[in-house]
Amino acid sequence: MVVAESPRLATDAGQGALMATAARSKKNDPADGKVGGRPFWATVNICDTQKSPNALGVRASVPGNGSRQRIFARYTAQWWSGAKQEWLKVGGSGATNWIFVGDADMSSRQAGWTFHFVQPPEGKTYVMRGVVQFQWRGRPRVARKHQKAQLSRGRRHRKAHSSRGRRRQPRKARTAVVRERTLLTKTGVKHVQGGDPAGLSKAMCLIW
Repeated sequence: MVVAESPRLATDAGQGALMATAARSKKNDPADGKVGGRPFWATVNICDTQKSPNALGVRASVPGNGSRQRIFARYTAQWWSGAKQEWLKVGGSGATNWIFVGDADMSSRQAGWTFHFVQPPEGKTYVMRGVVQFQWRGRPRVARKHQKAQLSRGRRHRKAHSSRGRRRQPRKARTAVVRERTLLTKTGVKHVQGGDPAGLSKAMCLIW
């Protein structure tokens, strides 16, 4: 088997998936892929099967933290370059946009994305894996003095506008990334949803 360079995506279409149970956040991820006894992992759950030919399915479980933050994920397909001896991102649509997973007040949630590739040339194979980036987004912290100054300006602004008989438009709440994590796909994960076959969990995938 000869490793094929630069696998080509067949389509931009992916599949979002949802729901599981368990998780409250800590700063570091234990080696067993759990946070507070709850799941936090990424794995390959679809790998070039009869039902999903030339497909790489990346699945992840992410914990909430009981806050009002919102959790987003971005999925990336990588391939092993024998020439460069390193993992490279698949070109084109090898990475998704940031996708909303759920509010952080949940226990935990599973979500996933499936990448579809063009059939490799005969006698060649693609060695693939997935990378999942997470962001917890919420309102940024503002210094108290700055908050008071903003509040004072806001009151004066509202008073001025009300005196002119104008209606004040509601201000959109600002959000910022308050935490980020990146996970590589790993093998041996339990209770993986949406797999083909059911429960599949692999670190890498061969597409041939």
